[in-house]
Amino acid sequence: MRSLGLLAALAIAACASSPSRPAEAAPAERSASYHRIRKFGAMGTEVVLEAEGPVPERLERALLAAEVELRRVEDVMTTWRDSPLMRLNASSGRGPVPVSEELARMIQRALDVAELTGGAFDPTYKGAGDLWDFKAEHPRVPSAEELEAALTRVGWARVHVDLPASTVDLPAGMAIGLGGIAKGYGVDRAMDVLREHGVEHGIVNAGGDLKALGQREGRPWRIAIQHPRDREALLAAIPVSNTALVTSGDYERFFELDGVRYHHILDPRTGAPARGCMTATVVAPDAALADALATALCVEGPSGLRWIEALPRLEALVVDMDGKVHVTAGLER
Repeated sequence: MRSLGLLAALAIAACASSPSRPAEAAPAERSASYHRIRKFGAMGTEVVLEAEGPVPERLERALLAAEVELRRVEDVMTTWRDSPLMRLNASSGRGPVPVSEELARMIQRALDVAELTGGAFDPTYKGAGDLWDFKAEHPRVPSAEELEAALTRVGWARVHVDLPASTVDLPAGMAIGLGGIAKGYGVDRAMDVLREHGVEHGIVNAGGDLKALGQREGRPWRIAIQHPRDREALLAAIPVSNTALVTSGDYERFFELDGVRYHHILDPRTGAPARGCMTATVVAPDAALADALATALCVEGPSGLRWIEALPRLEALVVDMDGKVHVTAGLER
């Protein structure tokens, strides 16, 4: 019954609300319109905002407001510097800690995806994730003993969120990292702001976490999915409108040591880089959910497509470790 309720909750949330890149749209007849682009760095990646409409000044104001909102989300949920999430982690073991309603909702949503995926996605992975530094000049692989000790601090089921009270109870020594869902949520919020400013056609792309609104020059936005090993080759060009598309893979941040690739998407059950697939793309109404599920698919591999098939309006594409492409039935059509 809990699983059925979780599926329903995730479905309702989804309906409410390497990297993929916009491909060239075919030209189409339409009235005169302006197109504006804004680029900046946030959430550890390049963000590209685009908007199309009849009043250029309105587009520019909308894009600026969307940037401000995405940066606000980053300030709340980052673990790279002081933030409300970092202060929550510092309070682990002190019982229920008051947090903002927004942060409580996002942590609960991350826990829901963790339950759905059997822990393939787990926001408490940070207990083991802190052992890895993929930006180091001379990165090292943690020892088996270090990983085993760190895994005692990982386990989504031990975290309790009280939504009415807006509190989070985090066991001592544990920490939450929302890197696998917060960027998608930031994309959702940036798109919400564009719509609030009257934009009817636009796109928000944060390094592969992407949401499209309306059309591009009268046609659906076409998103190119690159091959994870051959960056000049394309796996697909997917037309999207009023939906999100998120791609995650083992090529984003990684290092190689003794012929082995170690990348930043960790399997929360082992503390080591995931070996489920090279890349995963999820299409969903909601970028936050697509973000979390793309991360989970990188851990689980093609067998995780059952999660996608169980939820409405979701599709996915996975390239396994042998380079074979697997797609959901709807996307294959």
